Amino acid sequence: MIISFSDTIFQIQDHSIQKTLAKILVELIEEKSQIHFIDISSVASFFFNNENTYIFDENAIAKRHLSETEKILLKEYISNIPRKTITRLHRSHLTHFVIGINSEEVHPKDAGRLIKERSKIIVENGINDWKFITAICQKYSSARKSRQSIYLLLDKAIKMGAIESDNAGGIGEIKKVTQRWINDQRYDNIYKYKLMAIFDSDRKIGEAEITDKKHEGIINFLSQVDVTHHMLYKRKIENYLPVSVILENREIKLIITDAQKINLENKSGEELDFLEYGSKDGCINLGQWGEKNIKENFPEMFHDSFSYRELEERCDHHKKYLQETEEVTYETEEILLKIAKIL
Repeated sequence: MIISFSDTIFQIQDHSIQKTLAKILVELIEEKSQIHFIDISSVASFFFNNENTYIFDENAIAKRHLSETEKILLKEYISNIPRKTITRLHRSHLTHFVIGINSEEVHPKDAGRLIKERSKIIVENGINDWKFITAICQKYSSARKSRQSIYLLLDKAIKMGAIESDNAGGIGEIKKVTQRWINDQRYDNIYKYKLMAIFDSDRKIGEAEITDKKHEGIINFLSQVDVTHHMLYKRKIENYLPVSVILENREIKLIITDAQKINLENKSGEELDFLEYGSKDGCINLGQWGEKNIKENFPEMFHDSFSYRELEERCDHHKKYLQETEEVTYETEEILLKIAKIL
């Protein structure tokens, strides 16, 4: 996230607000601040005079609420923030908020939790769905793409534990679990900055739009409470796996027949989007492997050694339009850029 401070916040004399601001500054110095960016232009006049000399040690906040060690560390941190740290890409894809006391700003008592609390992605299956998310993030963060810096930031946040999955236990529980976190004190007033939901569409071939009342209700709820969300275009997560990756899997090689392999290879992109791999009437009923193994092992395959380009090929026939940058891109990137909004 990009953090700015209002032009009056460091002049406030309220003791509790000063104390809270001091805690925020200390939090930004620590490890987690690696995924947050301070808009130095918003604080320059409070930290430096016209001769570019550091002066914040004379501010009441520093004198009353920071230890000598904290003042030294803060001076070093602020003085070493490059003036051009925040790039055009950051401003396009990261959430920007202003710490202040006006209605359109984030109050210091909420800003501290916003910076400190982990972001949560609510998914149907906290283990298997998370494998899909972490895999596409890793593949894109290692790719030389125009938005690589954003994907590297996401990868860092995941490895630091600053963003994590939360298990809903099924599509029917997405709304309930989201509401529980909205009501949780940790996310009071900040949930829209920290929560996201990702879930299967469960669509069948020929269903261009969602007709399922359950999915429609979830989307309407998440939109009303202003929680970032993404419903997969394809039926389920396993439908994003390239066919070549599936057929190279060691266990699948042992059970798939030549007829099933040919049938699968001849499916169109749209047919593969909505195929139920574990169904007995599907082209690849995995027999003794069973539905449980499909749910557990298919997500694992996303971490196999294959390029992000193969993921994009699976999404080439249903590209997405990004309103922020007016670009057309792949759904896999759209998912990652939505996640970037809650860092």
